[in-house]
Amino acid sequence: MPAPGELGRVATVLDRLVAALKVVSSLILVAMMLLTFVDVIGRYVIGAPIFGATEIISTMLALVIFSGLAIANASDRHIVVELFDARIRRLSPGVYDVVIHGFSILAMALIVYVLWNRALEAAHSDSHTIVLHLPLAWVNGLVASFASVSIVCQILGLVAGSEGQARHQMEDGK
Repeated sequence: MPAPGELGRVATVLDRLVAALKVVSSLILVAMMLLTFVDVIGRYVIGAPIFGATEIISTMLALVIFSGLAIANASDRHIVVELFDARIRRLSPGVYDVVIHGFSILAMALIVYVLWNRALEAAHSDSHTIVLHLPLAWVNGLVASFASVSIVCQILGLVAGSEGQARHQMEDGK
């Protein structure tokens, strides 16, 4: 377990990382909204949609999803299904958080592994997107990078939040 001063540094790093992710996510989302707006106006008013807009929007959507997932992982703001929470939490609250976070990190690691494999396969096969011919290795690599940052956020969140308080709160506050 890190020393109390180190916990503060970990929390600071996590806060800065989350702040950067929020800015990046916001910028991508605004760009996605503007592109969609201009594409719709171009399509229905002028009769000239933006070439490749759907492909660009799909890529931006994946980036927003995985950057948002990193933000949710950092702040531990997931949707929680509370089927057995009360019983398990009463038995061992400290172990509960470690098991839950451990499982989340393991699941996210599997997703990251698959995403990086897809990026490497796209690089080896020199795959490109259909319309704009963007290299899929770069597209998949960007998504995999955000997913990797998500794991870092989870680990930093687990360390920064390990000061004894329960990380998951049930809806009824118990």
